[in-house]
Amino acid sequence: MKKVRGKWLAIMFIVLTVLLAGCKENNSKETAGTAKNVTSEVKEDIPTIYDTAITINVDEKTLTGTLKVKSTNNTGKTQDKIYFHVYPNQFREGVDLLGGFWREIIDKNSVPGSMEITEVQVNGEKGSFQIKDTVLEIPLDDNWTKGSTIDLELNFTMRVPKNNGRFSYDENAIWLGNWIPIQAVSDEAGWVTEPYHSIGDPFYSQVGTYNVKVTVPSNYQVTSTGKEEGGVLEQDGSLTYTTSIDNVRDFAMVVMNESYQKLTDQVGKTTVNTWYLASESNEAAKKNHEAGIKALTYFSKVYGPYPYPEYDIVRTGMFTAMEFPGLVYLPKNERNEAEIGSVVHETAHQWWYGMVGNNEVKEPWLDEAVATYSTTRFMLEEYPEHGAGDLELRKHLTQGTEVHERRGLFIGSPVDKFTNIGSYSQLVYQKGALMLENLEKVIGKEKMDQLLQNYFKKYQYEIATGSDFISVFSDDLGPEAQEYFENWLTGKEPEFKQ
Repeated sequence: MKKVRGKWLAIMFIVLTVLLAGCKENNSKETAGTAKNVTSEVKEDIPTIYDTAITINVDEKTLTGTLKVKSTNNTGKTQDKIYFHVYPNQFREGVDLLGGFWREIIDKNSVPGSMEITEVQVNGEKGSFQIKDTVLEIPLDDNWTKGSTIDLELNFTMRVPKNNGRFSYDENAIWLGNWIPIQAVSDEAGWVTEPYHSIGDPFYSQVGTYNVKVTVPSNYQVTSTGKEEGGVLEQDGSLTYTTSIDNVRDFAMVVMNESYQKLTDQVGKTTVNTWYLASESNEAAKKNHEAGIKALTYFSKVYGPYPYPEYDIVRTGMFTAMEFPGLVYLPKNERNEAEIGSVVHETAHQWWYGMVGNNEVKEPWLDEAVATYSTTRFMLEEYPEHGAGDLELRKHLTQGTEVHERRGLFIGSPVDKFTNIGSYSQLVYQKGALMLENLEKVIGKEKMDQLLQNYFKKYQYEIATGSDFISVFSDDLGPEAQEYFENWLTGKEPEFKQ
């Protein structure tokens, strides 16, 4: 049985990788969709402002800098501590990353990194702090009352680890995902300080304003969540880039040498850049770029406008594709082929995770199932052969899920319940998308688009829960919709009947 199960899970992972890796055909047609007159909301009360200035030593693979945080207490109560996620600390020396799915990220060529916070100031006074694993705790001597603001300053150094993950490097680039200390969310359960799980995306954050200044050697270029101002030449010959962006949940950045080039186009007020190595297929890069333009246009029309000034699609050395606000990774490109599926899926995440946030540890289906559904919805219109292939694969990938469900794993399970990528992919991505597709068959595409548009408009820049999502549907479709979702999320598969 173990050999059979192991082989099945391996097949599941390979098929999912193929599913998200892209397609070779490019059947272009005018973007469709059914939503009309969608407008974008602007969030005025941004609770946290991050100002950081860093210098990157590309030879040593180190970052040195200062982070200033101005945070308004929107937790609803007085706090005597504040918490930050310091995800780079997961890859420090001495951490056991040999078990579970870490083996996809850590291999024999991996090198540990490090993160050191040398000083913390609270409202201009030197403060105490404690780091435990990937959580930074800062005690507040003066109580931080509801609605009041505190000013923090962190001096830090980081050594970038070498691995196959979100925060790493190779001979051509340093990619910085989940690198900046980011304030934890305080919800009805208190401060959420989940560990860095190896499966899924173990992140949960509220939107903030990010002002970033980065200094790099003159032969390197920078792209990030924001839109960089042209490099300013320093006395030592280095270049300093600056950017500022509001209403994003994180800030990712890629520092690239001269071997990178880019394709650039405009979608409304947004500049779309696709970055790729000169050694890669130019034709494949063009297909990826076209897919990004089409997906950004489509989702803007169907769900709600993309509000940011830039969108970057960047080749990195990560083992898979990955989404960040305004910037997505494409993985190692050993086949030198287009990866349209990855581009579209990560673009869908700009809406589901990026603009509409959720607790990705507790309810991973809320962004992954919706993004997978949205990807196939787009593919069926823009790349119909690929879209049909998605549906056919979904049919096979969702067979046999009762094996996992008998062990207590469901679409609605949290990340930390999954022990392998096979069951996680089968349930959260594939069966989660099937749940939405089956509903669409009954209520129709136009109604489905309208309800997802309503959900987006109501929770843009906010944090939504599964209950919030279900309420949007049940408020319109009736209590049967709530029963439908709750049953699917806990292992049952009823048809939706109005």
